Amino acid sequence: MKRILLDTDPGVDDALAFLLAFSSPEISVEAVTTVDGNVDVERGTRNARQLLEFLGRTDVPLARGAAHPMLKEMGSAEDFHGKTGLMDAVLPEPKMRLDRRSAVHMILDEVERLGKELTIVAIGPLTNVAAAILADTDIPRKVGGLVIMGGSFGLTSAGIGNANAVAEFNVWHDPDAAKLVFNSGIPTVCIGLDTTMFPEYRMSRALYAEMIAPKTKRSKLIEGLCGALVERYNGFSLHDPMALAYVADPTMFRLERYNVEVETRGEHTMGMTVVDRRRFAGDVNKKAAHQIVVEVDATRFHRMIADRIAKGG
Repeated sequence: MKRILLDTDPGVDDALAFLLAFSSPEISVEAVTTVDGNVDVERGTRNARQLLEFLGRTDVPLARGAAHPMLKEMGSAEDFHGKTGLMDAVLPEPKMRLDRRSAVHMILDEVERLGKELTIVAIGPLTNVAAAILADTDIPRKVGGLVIMGGSFGLTSAGIGNANAVAEFNVWHDPDAAKLVFNSGIPTVCIGLDTTMFPEYRMSRALYAEMIAPKTKRSKLIEGLCGALVERYNGFSLHDPMALAYVADPTMFRLERYNVEVETRGEHTMGMTVVDRRRFAGDVNKKAAHQIVVEVDATRFHRMIADRIAKGG
């Protein structure tokens, strides 16, 4: 079983990732931390509280994290996720109390408690993770690894940007944090736009229809989260759920190893995740700490999405 700390900026696809994580017997969510990203951290934390209450998992400690990027001006994705962050989904006002610790302190405590048994799963900007590494530079060697939804690496035809022409939103939102994390040496698996935006791996209209057909509380939540977006984009890209699917069953994925550099100052390229595919970069890439998902078993992935997100496993 993978014991994870989930660092998140809830978000529509984050909400689907919650449903998947807590319905996967291979995963034990030990703690949740929130970060500014899709919406501000206050709304994101409220959404996390609502989702944990919906799932009946208020036993999982939840800590609020960074309210802004390390150096860059703030941005958001409210135009995609809606003003609340959960699009048209409506959940009761949360009653769950937050943990008294900050997100960074919670990360530090979980690293000390679990060590190599802990995988950090970051599906939002990397601000909290970077701050924790600054507080304890041994984290990259203490933990079992890091799985992120982030980056656009140009390794498939879908590997272009969504925040600008070349950058994925989570990295673009706080490129300085991303650069620090990538440069820290922490073993990282990257689920980027190369696969999440690839047409074959998206939620089709048919898959969406299957998921909302049961008319249960879960299916109605999915409909509120995704319905308008499926109509707008003729389907839905399963960014954050793909990261949790990797944690649950990595055998569905093919990865390639590359060194990753993050552009932090480019006028048109801020947040770009740069990999060097030239032949003479081979030795550097072989030694790199980063692996990037480049191919997914679409049939198995979509079955997991339908069975676990919509039906609860």
